[in-house]
Amino acid sequence: MATSKNSTEPVKVAEESGICGDGMKEYLEPRFECPICLTWLRDPVLTSCGHKFCSRCIYTWLQKEGACCPIDSQPLKSESDLFRDLYTSREISQQRTTCVYRQLGCMTELSPVDMETHINECTYKNLSTSNDIPCSFKDVGCMELFCSKETLRIHLDKNINLHLTMILNSLSRISMTQNNVSALSAESKLWDPPPKNGTSVSDKEPPPDWQQLLKNLYERIVVLEQQNRELSITVSNQKNQLTALQTSIRFNKDEMLLRNCNGVYIWKLNSFREKLNAMIDDPLKMYYSSGFYTGPNGYKMCARINISSKDPEFLSLLLHIMKSENDDALDWPFNGVMYFVLIHPHNSEKDIREKTCSRPDLEAFRKPICELNKRSFGYVEFVRIQDLIDFLRKDTLTFRIEVRAYDKFQLPLL
Repeated sequence: MATSKNSTEPVKVAEESGICGDGMKEYLEPRFECPICLTWLRDPVLTSCGHKFCSRCIYTWLQKEGACCPIDSQPLKSESDLFRDLYTSREISQQRTTCVYRQLGCMTELSPVDMETHINECTYKNLSTSNDIPCSFKDVGCMELFCSKETLRIHLDKNINLHLTMILNSLSRISMTQNNVSALSAESKLWDPPPKNGTSVSDKEPPPDWQQLLKNLYERIVVLEQQNRELSITVSNQKNQLTALQTSIRFNKDEMLLRNCNGVYIWKLNSFREKLNAMIDDPLKMYYSSGFYTGPNGYKMCARINISSKDPEFLSLLLHIMKSENDDALDWPFNGVMYFVLIHPHNSEKDIREKTCSRPDLEAFRKPICELNKRSFGYVEFVRIQDLIDFLRKDTLTFRIEVRAYDKFQLPLL
């Protein structure tokens, strides 16, 4: 953003009139602040590029600084690109602020724009004595007056955070409006309020020790904020790395269990009623287990359930041979025996058990050429669907599948 030559006086007005009921500086909402004079919008106008300014500020700017917007440098014509913003005027008129001399007895509450005129004419203004001690932070907006140094000290002790906030707000406004000014010049603007009623600037400057202290505090806050951002980024990166590491560890752990199960796989289907309803609604719906191995370097297989294609009253339980890194070292077609068990949760005597052997003439036992052998082997009508309810425990159905592979000499491979 930019600033103009005619912004000096309105800024001073903002310092005096922008006071809350407790004597602290009232912070403007951005939508009520003129980017040129940095105070309340007076007779606001809206530009064709969507920015709001005081009427006097923007017309003066266009006359002295060139026919372009101070914010985005878009060309502006005063006769066709500026429009009165009556809605914002009404909003500002509905705002209320208390007179700066409230502590002396003035209880007047007016809109921020009207408060400037009232302060200059306030009858309580003359009650202020030269013995009153102003707050050391008056130049950044704290307008409290105190009758003794002790009350001033108590005020400073209780309002450290608020004073620091006021300093940061003032410095941020200066940096936003004077991008081409050095940091030292921006700080000097903080302590260089425009003169009023003939009072010299030097009379209003805070003592050098306060100025240096506030400068050091501001620099420290900036450093702490930067360190905080860096730490936040570091923590975020570490969280992402930890999540990825945990996922990798969990995957590797599951992979090791499946590789070393020696062909004995326990398949638990959680939320089975939901899965069953999905298969009933869509007869082509199928659910597959994870891939498990007959040994650390053995065959890789997975189980599958679906509604039977022969009789929709039955559930099918089948096996697929999967492609693995061991296939080139294994004997094909697969030669072995398979056990299928549906576990009853309360009585093992009610388990449904089936046993079958491989058949070398079937395509299901040949070496897979894709991720999953297209042909399967097992029981198309393994269990009647209406009987499954008796096998559920906490809506979980459990199968135990055992696959034992044999070599050419019919010796079991562990």
